[in-house]
Amino acid sequence: SYSNPVRQSLFTLKDCEDGGRPKAVAAAESLQTIAADVKSQGVVLSIPMPGHGEDPSTLKESVEKLEQLVKGADVVYLLTDTRESRWLPTVMAAAHDKMLINAALGLDSWLVMRHGGGLGCYFCNDVVAPENSMRNRTLDQQCTVTRPGLALVASAMAVELMVSLLHHPLQHHAPAPKTQSSFSPTVAEGDISTSPLGVMPHQIRGSLVSYTMMTPSVPAFKCCTGCSPSIVEAYKKGKFDLMNQVSLSSDGSFLEDISGLTAFRAEATAKLDSMDEDEWDMDD
Repeated sequence: SYSNPVRQSLFTLKDCEDGGRPKAVAAAESLQTIAADVKSQGVVLSIPMPGHGEDPSTLKESVEKLEQLVKGADVVYLLTDTRESRWLPTVMAAAHDKMLINAALGLDSWLVMRHGGGLGCYFCNDVVAPENSMRNRTLDQQCTVTRPGLALVASAMAVELMVSLLHHPLQHHAPAPKTQSSFSPTVAEGDISTSPLGVMPHQIRGSLVSYTMMTPSVPAFKCCTGCSPSIVEAYKKGKFDLMNQVSLSSDGSFLEDISGLTAFRAEATAKLDSMDEDEWDMDD
């Protein structure tokens, strides 16, 4: 896209000509022109996604290739466009205990977060499973327009968070700070939630509207459709069968059932109904 070079520093106008080059290939080559000792390779790959009805003949090959890349990586950066495209890399990183840094952009806001160490993943705050977010949506609804500086701010924060984690003995298993505070070497001495480079927040949420940032921490959700033990175990037992079922599930119910989210919602609804009945009895 001709809008990429003004938002993403690894691309130039030449990469957009004649229909455009694959972004992974162009980015890998650009990295080599910036730092001569960089070894980078662009891989053109379609990530299998929930609700997208993947072709079984190509699904296995895509899963195997993606898993090979995840297993061979020291750090996984998750930067894809849609919610559902982040699901399989999230599961794989949890299954293989990999450091994963997630970055997501809105129009004028951004999120950088780390997975692992008992902290919530990208899907832990959701009460519905990921599904096809592109179905029945026009092109302008599918494409997210962001302010030009957003990608550079978020990507810089993602890299700095990774560096801080790599300097901690527990790396991505390091706990997040319990309170939001400024870093002081004296106060931080002996604090397991800090590294020699400073604090290692679970999430960094920023806004270009208010020019503010906050660093909340959220624990992992036992019924998460992305990182819960039941999902990870199902993936380990039969990743191809799981992916086939997930891709064919148009409403996300398959993931919600095996993660325990369906039962969790039913229990929550029952408790709310019980509270309403108690309130009605008191009114009487």
